Amino acid sequence: MPKFDRWTLLFSVNSFAAAMLALWIGFAVGLPRPYWAMTTAYIVSQPLAGAVRSKALYRVLGTMLGGAAAVALVPALVNAPVLLCLALALWVGGCLAVSLLDRTPRSYVLMLAGYTAAIIGFPAVSQPSAIFDLAVWRVVEIGLGIVCATLVHSLVFPRPVGTVLRARLTAWLGEADRWALDVLKGADAQAFARDRRHLAAAASEIQMLAVHLPFDTSRLRETTGVVRALHERLLILIPLLSGLSDRMLALKDVRDPAARQALDAVVAWIEAGATR
Repeated sequence: MPKFDRWTLLFSVNSFAAAMLALWIGFAVGLPRPYWAMTTAYIVSQPLAGAVRSKALYRVLGTMLGGAAAVALVPALVNAPVLLCLALALWVGGCLAVSLLDRTPRSYVLMLAGYTAAIIGFPAVSQPSAIFDLAVWRVVEIGLGIVCATLVHSLVFPRPVGTVLRARLTAWLGEADRWALDVLKGADAQAFARDRRHLAAAASEIQMLAVHLPFDTSRLRETTGVVRALHERLLILIPLLSGLSDRMLALKDVRDPAARQALDAVVAWIEAGATR
C-alpha cells in the first residue's frame, strides 16, 4: 500500500491547482489549445520547489529553441517533403542524443527543442504560412503552464530542496558509519554488500538533489559549492571502505592484542560520533 503524508497530499493539491489555473487562464484569454497549458503544469510539477524552478527554466528555453527550429525548417523545405522529414528527424535525433549525455535538468533544453520542433512542424506542413503563429501559440501555452506551476509550487507551502538534502546527507553519513562499523567488527559479506548498495544509491540521490540546489530558496543555496565538494569526498569514501573490507577479511585471523586494541579504539571513536 502506498504511504501518503502531508507533503504527498500537498503536492497533489498544488499540482491540480496549477493545472486548473493554467487551463482557466488559457480559456479566458482564448488560447487555441489551452489543454497544452494544463498538461505542461502537470509535467513541470515536482515535489521540491527548487526542482520545479530548474525544470521550468530549461523547459521554456527548450520550447523556444524548438519553435525557432520549426519556423526555420518548415517554410524552407515544405515543397520537398522528403528533405523536410529528414531534417526534422535529424534535428529530433540529434537533440535527443545530446540531451542523453547530460543527466541534469539542463538536458530538458535539447529534449524539448527536439520534440517541440516535430510537434509544431509536422502539423504545419498543410499550412506553412501559419507556422510562425503556431510556434508562438505553442510557446505561449507551454509558458503559461510553466508559470502557473512555478508560482503555485513556490508560493503555497513550498518544500525546499535544502531541507531534504540536509536530511539525506545526515542519513548518508549515518549509513557510512554503519558500514565502517560492520567492516571493523567483521560482519559477513551480505552486510558489506547491503551497506555498499545503500551508500551508492544515497550518493546518486544526493547528486540529483544538489543539481536543483542553486534554484532553491533555502540558506543551503549559498553553499552549493560546499555541498558538491562534500559529495565528492563522500564518493571517495565508498571505494575506501570497500578496500578496507577486503583488508579486514585478510586480517580476521590475526590475534595480535595491540591490533585488536587499535581496532576497538576506532570502533569506539566512530560510535561516539567521530568528533575528533
